[in-house]
Amino acid sequence: MSFIDIFSPSGHSNRVVIVGGGFGGTELALRINKIQYEVVLLDRHNYLTFQPLLYQVATGGLEPDSVAYPLRKIFGKKKKVLFRLANVQSVDAAKKVVRTDIGDICYDKLVLATGSVSNFFGQETTRQHALSLKSVTDALDIRSFILQNFEKALLERDPVIRESYLNLVVVGAGPTGVEIVGALSELRAHVLPSDYPDLDLSHMRIMLVEADSKVLGAMSATSSENAIRQLRELQVDIRLGVRLMEYNGEKAVFSTGETIQTRSLFWTAGVMGNMVPGFPASSLVRGNRLLVDACNRVAGYDDVYALGDIASMESPAGPHPMLAPVAIQQARNLADNLGKSPDADWTHFSYRDKGTMATIGRSRAVADIKKLHLKGFIAWIAWLFIHLILLVGFRNKLVVMLNWIWNYFSYDRAIRLIIRPYKNIH
Repeated sequence: MSFIDIFSPSGHSNRVVIVGGGFGGTELALRINKIQYEVVLLDRHNYLTFQPLLYQVATGGLEPDSVAYPLRKIFGKKKKVLFRLANVQSVDAAKKVVRTDIGDICYDKLVLATGSVSNFFGQETTRQHALSLKSVTDALDIRSFILQNFEKALLERDPVIRESYLNLVVVGAGPTGVEIVGALSELRAHVLPSDYPDLDLSHMRIMLVEADSKVLGAMSATSSENAIRQLRELQVDIRLGVRLMEYNGEKAVFSTGETIQTRSLFWTAGVMGNMVPGFPASSLVRGNRLLVDACNRVAGYDDVYALGDIASMESPAGPHPMLAPVAIQQARNLADNLGKSPDADWTHFSYRDKGTMATIGRSRAVADIKKLHLKGFIAWIAWLFIHLILLVGFRNKLVVMLNWIWNYFSYDRAIRLIIRPYKNIH
């Protein structure tokens, strides 16, 4: 299938192809100068995912359509933004072609904003049996998987196997890991006792494992200590300085020599760039990311750029964190630069860190805002407010807010449905 079969040619001589409809790719497509450029946005999903709230879908607090928004609706009135549902297979930079499952797509400028995927650091057995949380599909799988295991525990007569269904292990104590164990603890305290009165939930164990010496490693020592204190109030078993060596679907083995019988292990311990084939090793750095200059131009190319998690840009403080605000700010800077005249100097990217926060559960959170360290209820309210503002679409904001209000006053997680039973394909 040729390019002309997929898109109606507009005669525009400057076409920007953006691969990835996440925070960075969407922001760039919205802001780029449509008089100068025609934009083609490619993604394998037809929606933008609000990843910070995926853990609430996974734990029954929100429905998936509350954290996803149709890309075609975002660009509905943008006549020079063409969205196409496609799986990108490779890039041929010499021919300026993106190869996809819907055909070859030519470009004048290419922007990669493909995000990240889970990094299991070579642990193939663990990869086959652990569940990760990077997409709406992952969230639905986790929700079904947890509920399926509790249903199995009800029928299991062997106490050792029964407890393996009840033991939940989360590997990685970054924001996602901390938020998952906090939500699971609330399920254990307020929801599961009424749903499963025949199970002795005193045997349910929620473990958070981290190879580093602190939780929330990117945050301040004060916030890390406050997070540990709040997690322990929720009776989370925290293991710091401990690495997972292997998980085979039934047993987790740790660097301390300890083992735990569990049928539920969730991996949030590492990510790497979601690389598109076609780039030489000289353009790549550790973590499967593309090396970019201060204007997000990929090393060795004049017309290829990378944004967000897939891009590795050095700064005086080291590489920028793999966070949504970085991708959004880089997209805005690149859009401004692409709009300049050919002889104008481009503006180098400078990240404006507006703060970092993580929620731990009901009325529990931590936040670093410049030199201010918030904790508890105040940090939790700040976290709710910021995430409501960042959500795309009025309906999503309203639905999420109503769900949060209901959950707060009812101590309930109403969306505990096994819509699509999870099956491990490995």
